[in-house]
Amino acid sequence: MPELGLPQIIIDFKTKSVSAIQRSARGIVVMLLKNETTNTSKFYKIVDTTDVPETGLTDHNVDLVKKCLLGTPAKVLLYTLPLDSVEIPKPAEGEEAEARVTQATILKQLKVVKWNYICHPTATTQEMTDLSTWIKTQRNTYRKTFKAVLSNTPADDKGVINLTTGNIRVVNPEYTDALNLAGGDETQVPNTIQKYLVYTAAEYTARIAGILAGLALDRSATYYELPEVVDCDTYDDIDAAIDDGELCLFDEFDGNGVKIARACNSLHTFTTDVGEDFRFIKIVEAVDMITDDIRDTFKNRYVGKIINDYNHKMLFISAILVYFRGLKGNVLDNSETAVNTVDIDEAAQVDYITLKGLDDPSTLSVQQIREYNTGTKVMLAGRVTPVNAMEDLKIDFVM
Repeated sequence: MPELGLPQIIIDFKTKSVSAIQRSARGIVVMLLKNETTNTSKFYKIVDTTDVPETGLTDHNVDLVKKCLLGTPAKVLLYTLPLDSVEIPKPAEGEEAEARVTQATILKQLKVVKWNYICHPTATTQEMTDLSTWIKTQRNTYRKTFKAVLSNTPADDKGVINLTTGNIRVVNPEYTDALNLAGGDETQVPNTIQKYLVYTAAEYTARIAGILAGLALDRSATYYELPEVVDCDTYDDIDAAIDDGELCLFDEFDGNGVKIARACNSLHTFTTDVGEDFRFIKIVEAVDMITDDIRDTFKNRYVGKIINDYNHKMLFISAILVYFRGLKGNVLDNSETAVNTVDIDEAAQVDYITLKGLDDPSTLSVQQIREYNTGTKVMLAGRVTPVNAMEDLKIDFVM
């Protein structure tokens, strides 16, 4: 079996760390839209507005796709679904009923596709809940790094962003075009053209997903301005809403318009394993990126290519540490007290030895435990300290 030398692995990890900020701003959005008048689904890969199909999508769905593209994601993977009004024809005698194409149909396909954020602006309340449950399962059971932007879905999970702001009012581009043609005279704009378009929270998940996928890790989405939005619903207690894991839009009337209040996900119940840091979208995005980078490199460069002995494990660990050093500053905390490390998981090694039953771990030295042959398993343990963006200020002036 050929072995792959350490230098190439270090170069791979160095390249990943150098390009981390650029890559983090090029996330992929999956968008589901109810659009079809028959029981079918279509797929479109959209990189920019020139890829939006001229026919096949409703005007409203075209608008939602373009709202997502405003955030400059790497691309949008659009899957259409039948409209709720589509009826499935009854099967002929002796034939099986035709299976309805649903959100679940597409989710089965998405398990093996590489993407970052998903939204379904035309979903029902139940479909939002089902999508939330699916994301939790993919992250917690299958260790995927998928994230969902949903509306009014209190998932209490770091992988689900819960937008709760409704009545989002935006100037109608058609009205703007007509106004320009009329030389700025509003009285000459046809009454059939609405001045404003109003979006629900569900519909505007398209815009938020595009923003989060297109935002680099050297900043957070907190106070991200939405220049197209005129106004939106307000909150009686926006601080309480944010504490409950709601992504809120608000206007401070400071001349900067409507913006994202706090870039938080729906997580609001914390444990020793999932602390308060994980409520921030930027932190989760950083951890997910690191997870993907290490996992992808391991699969592409190590699986089936490298002998699983102690020396090669330590070479892999060294390469990861080089990667961590390259991330310090914008992704990982660069302070002296920050811990960004990885090593052989000695506790997992002991458990492995015990389960095998061939040796007694209590009779082995620490080094022997570390070097123990673990077959195909590489068991590591680590800790990272992601760095957040400036969001809160407290100054006490003394006179």
